[in-house]
Amino acid sequence: MNERTFEKLKAIPAGWQRRLYFMGVLGEALAPEGVRPVIVGGNAVEFYTLGGYATADIDLVVVEREAVDRCLCAFGFGREGRHWYSEELDLAVEIPGSVLAGDPARVTEVEIDGRLVYLIGLEDLVIDRLNALVHWRSARDGEWAEQMLALHFAEVDFDYLRRRAETEKVGNALEEMLKRLGK
Repeated sequence: MNERTFEKLKAIPAGWQRRLYFMGVLGEALAPEGVRPVIVGGNAVEFYTLGGYATADIDLVVVEREAVDRCLCAFGFGREGRHWYSEELDLAVEIPGSVLAGDPARVTEVEIDGRLVYLIGLEDLVIDRLNALVHWRSARDGEWAEQMLALHFAEVDFDYLRRRAETEKVGNALEEMLKRLGK
């Protein structure tokens, strides 16, 4: 990352916008190696809820973990346990897995300042939160799933969502949610 990009990144207020911009920079640095890190977890929820949800770190799924590790190290991040952290940028990155929990063809691509950022698809993220609701009894995750559906109702592929929900054994929770939303 050049000095100009670094300074621009630091000038963005801490939060989801800075994290997304950083992911564009990271993705650009990794693109020549064919590496495509995908944002999952809370930062993806924050994106799809337009900042309504708040998280502190960036969770990534990437097959080529070593390439990401090298890049983060080159960007001045230090490793603390499972997290990479840059105190100067106030950013934390974790790579909890190498396999996307969903369809890679449904990954959302967003352009930030001419750079691509990749996020788990909306329907797959809703399924993730429904799993937390049903299997871990996390009512709050259910609320976030419902909010994401409400905000993006017109864009949702309901056939795909229902198929995934049945496969994941969260179909009843989804149908109750959709009933409340009028679908």
